[in-house]
Amino acid sequence: MPKSLSARIFVALVIISGFLLMGDAVLNAPSLPSVRFIALLVLAVLAARLRVKLPGLTGVMSVNLPFILLAAALTGTAEALTVGFVSTFAQCLPRERRKLNIMQITFNCCAITLAVGAARWIFISPEVTSVVASPALRLAVAAAGYFLANTVAVALVISLTEAVSVVRTWAEMFQLSFPYLVASAGVAGLALMVGQEIGWQVPLALLPIMLGIFHSYRRYFAATASEAAANVRMGAGSAAAGAHI
Repeated sequence: MPKSLSARIFVALVIISGFLLMGDAVLNAPSLPSVRFIALLVLAVLAARLRVKLPGLTGVMSVNLPFILLAAALTGTAEALTVGFVSTFAQCLPRERRKLNIMQITFNCCAITLAVGAARWIFISPEVTSVVASPALRLAVAAAGYFLANTVAVALVISLTEAVSVVRTWAEMFQLSFPYLVASAGVAGLALMVGQEIGWQVPLALLPIMLGIFHSYRRYFAATASEAAANVRMGAGSAAAGAHI
């Protein structure tokens, strides 16, 4: 739990809002879960376990976004929120045996729930539909809404917790994750263009693509971390050399 009062209040607001949104969607769900929903949920959970540590930031990134976006476009609100919540919970589970940070996990799940709710609202909004008729383009707009809602919430809680600039934190998150957002929205948009009656086979075909993106990101960030460590060692060596006459 964050130490500052402002951070605690913000975390509590996000958690309460997320659960209220989820509860309202579940209570008003018009139908039982479909096979498409189950397929998207399973694939999103599997993709969520493919995590990359973001350098310089407190957090990780997984490759489940295309499945969350497809759920927002192809399923009901309750189903889309469930895909986001459950896959985020799977993402937050540690690989090693260690104590779970329940408050952090709950915040992350509820923050994603709110982001998915924003994406779903944008995609089905009559006002947006009247301007952007193409489902694929509308999904791209929804992805932008999802990205903004998610990153702003995370940047705010990091800023309140660690006393750093919220603008700088958000800018760093934007720089690191924007290419992934574009790739995810593009992949999901192409899948949506296949047709409105997409079966579970099409989302399944996306998993190898996201696996390739995951390995690319992990290799890039690993190289960046190695370069930074080498620069630190070089700087320490130069300082030690300068200490000698």
